[in-house]
Amino acid sequence: MKQFKRSKVSMLITSACLIGGSLGLQASAEEANDGAVEEVERISITGSRIQRVALTAKTPVIELDGTEFAMSGNLNVEQKLAELPLTVPSFGPSSNNPGDGTARVDLRGLGDERTLVLVNGRRWVPATQTGVVDLNTIPASLIEGVDIITGGAGAVYGSDALAGVVNFRLKDDFEGAEISALYDITEEGDGEKFNTDLTIGGNFADDKGNATVYIGYAKRESIFQGDRDFTSVTLTEGENGLVPGGSSGIPGTRIFAGPTLPNGDTLGRFGPNGEGLPYTSADAFNYAPDNYLQLPQERLTLNSFAHYYVNDDTRLYSELSFIRNEVPSQLAPTPAFVNNLVVNPDSPFFGADVQAAMKALVPELDDEGEPTGNMISQLDANGNFTFATIGRRMVENGPRQVIDTRNAMRLLVGVDGFIGDWAYNAYYSRSELDRSNLLNNDVSESRFRQAILVTDDGTACQDPSGGCAPINIFGEGNISQAAIDFVNVGASNVTNIKQEIFHFDIAGELPFTVPSADMPVGFVIGYESRFDDSSFRPDEFLASGDVLGFNAGEPTVGNYSVDEIFTEIDIPLVTDAAFADDITLWFAGRVSDYSNIGNASSFATTINWTVNEYVSFRAGYQESVRAPNISELFQGAANGFPSATDPCSVDGFVEGQTDRALCEAHGVAASQVGVFEQANAQIEGSFGGNPDLKEETSETVTLGLVITPTENFDVTIDYFDITIDDAIDVLGGGVNNILDVCYNQLKDPNSEFCKAIVRRPDGNVDLVTALNANIAELGTKGYDINFNWTTELGFGIGNNGSVLNINSKNTILDEYFQTASVGFTDTVYCEGKFGNTCLVPRPEFQSNNRFTWTSGDLSLSALVRYMSEVDEDTGTNTIVPVSKAEWYVDLSASYHFSDNVQATFGIKNVLDTEPTPLGDAQQQANTFPELYDVIGPRYFMSAVYTF
Repeated sequence: MKQFKRSKVSMLITSACLIGGSLGLQASAEEANDGAVEEVERISITGSRIQRVALTAKTPVIELDGTEFAMSGNLNVEQKLAELPLTVPSFGPSSNNPGDGTARVDLRGLGDERTLVLVNGRRWVPATQTGVVDLNTIPASLIEGVDIITGGAGAVYGSDALAGVVNFRLKDDFEGAEISALYDITEEGDGEKFNTDLTIGGNFADDKGNATVYIGYAKRESIFQGDRDFTSVTLTEGENGLVPGGSSGIPGTRIFAGPTLPNGDTLGRFGPNGEGLPYTSADAFNYAPDNYLQLPQERLTLNSFAHYYVNDDTRLYSELSFIRNEVPSQLAPTPAFVNNLVVNPDSPFFGADVQAAMKALVPELDDEGEPTGNMISQLDANGNFTFATIGRRMVENGPRQVIDTRNAMRLLVGVDGFIGDWAYNAYYSRSELDRSNLLNNDVSESRFRQAILVTDDGTACQDPSGGCAPINIFGEGNISQAAIDFVNVGASNVTNIKQEIFHFDIAGELPFTVPSADMPVGFVIGYESRFDDSSFRPDEFLASGDVLGFNAGEPTVGNYSVDEIFTEIDIPLVTDAAFADDITLWFAGRVSDYSNIGNASSFATTINWTVNEYVSFRAGYQESVRAPNISELFQGAANGFPSATDPCSVDGFVEGQTDRALCEAHGVAASQVGVFEQANAQIEGSFGGNPDLKEETSETVTLGLVITPTENFDVTIDYFDITIDDAIDVLGGGVNNILDVCYNQLKDPNSEFCKAIVRRPDGNVDLVTALNANIAELGTKGYDINFNWTTELGFGIGNNGSVLNINSKNTILDEYFQTASVGFTDTVYCEGKFGNTCLVPRPEFQSNNRFTWTSGDLSLSALVRYMSEVDEDTGTNTIVPVSKAEWYVDLSASYHFSDNVQATFGIKNVLDTEPTPLGDAQQQANTFPELYDVIGPRYFMSAVYTF
């Protein structure tokens, strides 16, 4: 590093201690003789615009060292973050459905869009139109450390930081060369992971500059749900326990509300020769085996960092990144659910009994084509018959495949240094991401209908246009390759995301002090301008909705800009007094002008009271905002299939609570209300943007106690209370809540909830429209209790002693609540619960404990994690009322063979812990696979060679 004059070092040290210096610099000075120059080391920022450590930070901070990733063998950084008690697992390697190929972090379970991800203290490449960062783009082997601010940071860092900030500090000043590699495989011998990295760096221009280049390649192989006993069969809730379940869209074709067969059975499905058979729940299609349990992945990462000191007061720096990430996902073959399907009753594809059943519903016609009796004709003018609803699993078409490829680029150039005694920093960054989304093996609904309506001899389509080939869906395995070729469609969709940022700030000391303190007042002020632009353009099949197996979608195109002025001031109130080594008051403010929502502001204040070297207290209050992102504002209508329970069905109806008359008014036959079985555990929803959204606002209160009785032992206890108003979410919080609010609570057919529901002719819910809205309130509160203890032991390898370190991170969740929607005030409490309303499990107590013993060149480590039990959110009258508490143990060993070679070996999930099997309240794979391990023990080995 360049050497700075003593006066500027002293200024920077003071500024770092007070504010968090806008440069992201921390001075580390070694006292010398008067007039001597001193070394200054620049490191990344956290919490304010300076370095913060967990024991001295004004707001709660959790720190992870880069060695934590090495000792855990985590190729994907989101898995390490998901292990922490203060996070709720979001998308990751097991997120097949739902999932989009990204990996995310969600602090406090308030939504990944409310967690701001930074790299070296600056915004990183957005991966989706929600602005979320894909953690796949951050290589674990390049991480020097991670700092997690858990009490909100909107006033310091801007929008998206309502829940907090995750800042990755990357190695950006490196001399020499380093090669590392990791190999990981499961106990079953599958799901291999491999990555190799090369880092090269060196100084130039008489050590005035440094350039570092990093190249990384990673590959992850797939595991299917069918490869594990726990996930090989889709479970559902029976009368006396969990039973094999699945979808009513079956390979032999399901007929809903079918006619009566000559033998008295109701036509429910077809045999191999088109004969009619009844349908029972045992006939449901097990869609689990075709789904990924671990998604495959291939990733290439290129990074370069450079800086050059023009003189003692000026440094130029740059960052350049390119990341290519490909993550396929796979679903079971298309479930073709089609209403009002027109068929030829004389088709040879039908058995004689089915033809008779259809014709029994058709009266004889007179010479003029009119019914001879009182029965209304079931035939159209062409003599064709209509089935109200059918469900056909298109196994002959193969599994549905999604290939997500993201190419991301980021360029940043900046200058920092000093103007007099004031430190400044200015940079410009441009990020761009291109996503291609390929969908394979879907079915065109229009071609499907055309191919089914055949001539009397079944050899041709009644409408032969477009090369139509007759399709026989009436019996498993009856579809010809020619028919598959006709109905099979794919889609190719493109997303482009751009972000530009200009930032400038300046920090220093104001020329006055508070009389009771001998430290100057620190001050920072800055300006930031950000422009976000993105577009999603589906191809003609997806945009038209002419698809049966994938979610139809419309274009999403939009942009917005924001100009912001921010400031921080740090005021020492008392220093070197009795019972007060230091009392400091800190303020931060940010005023923003958005092109779409207008003006918004954030504010934060903390007071830190250091009683003595052993005890200190901190208290903070923040008001922050989060502006709606492009997806929330402009998303075109897109369909999804979340788990939901129809209150009008036998499983959802509650006598005395569910409005029976409203069910009937919506199209459920009076005799079927509370009687009929819901066709599928997943109900289709239509989701989309709302340009009239306003910003979310939050209030955060933090209280902290720091105890450091010795240099080797410290304890931090922090209380957090975060409340978000006008939180942006889908109407009602989701499809399941809309149904519940409509039929069980508001019971008003004119309400926005009830108007959002459309039913099929057979009474099942066809579609629920759930567009974005500013829902009422969302919040959480609890405690983080962390301690770190290091002690020397009198034994070790050879003549060496040894050191034992115990690091424990614990979170007690006191409350997590949410409300359904605007105009509806019922509050749902989700601490210690999971299910269709609360969604992912939220344990009331989680603990993460790392035990590391080091002697000489050997380190042995154990990670012990605990999650308390969670209850199903509808109460105890369910098949699986409780998901049990879980313990996980990971073991690893690391050895330095020389100064240049280090190897690490480890086993994850040594106890082979399996989660509680869940039924209809599961997310996927009979559980929540990003929270609970369903893959089993894994073995990994890594090595690092430096030269």
